[in-house]
Amino acid sequence: MKHSLQLKLLFSFMLVITVLLGGVLVGVSALIKEQTLAAKRQELIAKGTELADTLKKFNAETGNFIGLDAFLANADSYLGARIWILDASRLVVNMSGMGIGRGPGRRMKGGPGPGNPGHSGMGLQSFGGIRTVIDELDPVFIDGKTWTKTFENPYYGEKMLVVAVPITLANGQVGGAVLLHAPVAGIDAFMQRIYYYIGGAGLLAVLLALLVLHYLTRNIVRPLKAMQETASAMARGEYNTLVKIETTDEVGRLGLALNSLARDLANYITELNKTEKLRRDFVANVSHELRTPLTIIRGYNEALLDGTIEEPSQIKKYYRLIRNETVRLERLINDLLDLSRLQSAKSAADKEKIPLAAVADSVVHMLKQQAEQKEIHLLSNTKEPLPAIQANGDRITQLLLILLDNAIKYTPSGGTVTITTFTDGDTVAVEVADTGTGIPSEDLPYIWERFYKVDKSHCRDDSGTGLGLAIAKQIIELHQAAVTVASQVGQGTTITIRFSIAK
Repeated sequence: MKHSLQLKLLFSFMLVITVLLGGVLVGVSALIKEQTLAAKRQELIAKGTELADTLKKFNAETGNFIGLDAFLANADSYLGARIWILDASRLVVNMSGMGIGRGPGRRMKGGPGPGNPGHSGMGLQSFGGIRTVIDELDPVFIDGKTWTKTFENPYYGEKMLVVAVPITLANGQVGGAVLLHAPVAGIDAFMQRIYYYIGGAGLLAVLLALLVLHYLTRNIVRPLKAMQETASAMARGEYNTLVKIETTDEVGRLGLALNSLARDLANYITELNKTEKLRRDFVANVSHELRTPLTIIRGYNEALLDGTIEEPSQIKKYYRLIRNETVRLERLINDLLDLSRLQSAKSAADKEKIPLAAVADSVVHMLKQQAEQKEIHLLSNTKEPLPAIQANGDRITQLLLILLDNAIKYTPSGGTVTITTFTDGDTVAVEVADTGTGIPSEDLPYIWERFYKVDKSHCRDDSGTGLGLAIAKQIIELHQAAVTVASQVGQGTTITIRFSIAK
């Protein structure tokens, strides 16, 4: 049979509370009983010690423990415990409430000894349970220590708390022992009343817990039902149905999280549509970038094969065009493979301490001729000594080549491209600035996308593959670096990358 969540929660909570409360009550009862027994035990030890001191003096005067009936009767009434006196041979020579020990040589009523020869080995000492207890009194007679035990006394026929205290004579020897027997029945009666009180309090607590849990579970389930409705709406593609938040507790925060999820899913669907558009654009761009050189190569090749071109100079020109398109195609494929490798890598491999300023100077030297051919001033501002960065040298060189090549490509003749290195807090930064055409603000978020071009004409005068900045972005991410781009149309672009200082 299926039950509602509220009933399941209520049953589970009540089961846990009942078990815990029962365990606590049992533990508390056991503790109270143990403390009561311990208090009684300490009381008997204290009184037994006083009684042992008195019997020590009596023994010093009379040389035995005979003739103590009246004294033991008074002590019995005072202590609420039966008193046994054992001599040095561990035989019971006197006990309260029995009227024994009136003549010399009599150990006990019905007990062994010269006064009762017909019962030698019988009497009190013949009870197996008592004999067992007496045999356990080694700590008392040998070590002179106090001994206690709770057991079912076969002589009295009820459970007793027994305390044995040694009687140490003036010569330091143990001349006997005092055994005090206190019935546990009084303690059990006291505990019975405790159980009634604790049980009543526990039942009241369970009923109160039931009322509180009913209120709590109802308040928990009600917003959960609202969340279920919201989730069902989300499953249908309706992301505007939100949960009404009434509390600030965990359930309320769950509702907030569900509302946040609904908004995130709405954004995700929007971003998914954008990503799908980018994917379609990427496929279209790859198709365009591959189809164009292949079409040119095929056309020139057919013109050569069918004899349309016969002049040596024209044939050479066609061969040169085929070679250029082949190189362009090869570069595109290599860039695609390089981008794929970078995207699948988790971190830049073969890292080492790299002097960023030296790498920047080296890249400037590589592109110096390209800048001069376009009449662009390529400047390097890397004089400041900088800490090293932990990076892959080849990838950092590739990154700076991409950024400087882009800057030169989009800077008109007479313009300036500057690369600067500097420290910024706990980072080392490299900045590539140009005075080129700039990037419109609406295009800035997409410049790192594959094949994305600010100039949508896809003119073939551009010798690039459209993958340079996408590769640069992957290199930056693999080095856990941060990049910022600032640009104004007609004034130029500045790209700044910050690397962590090598430890």
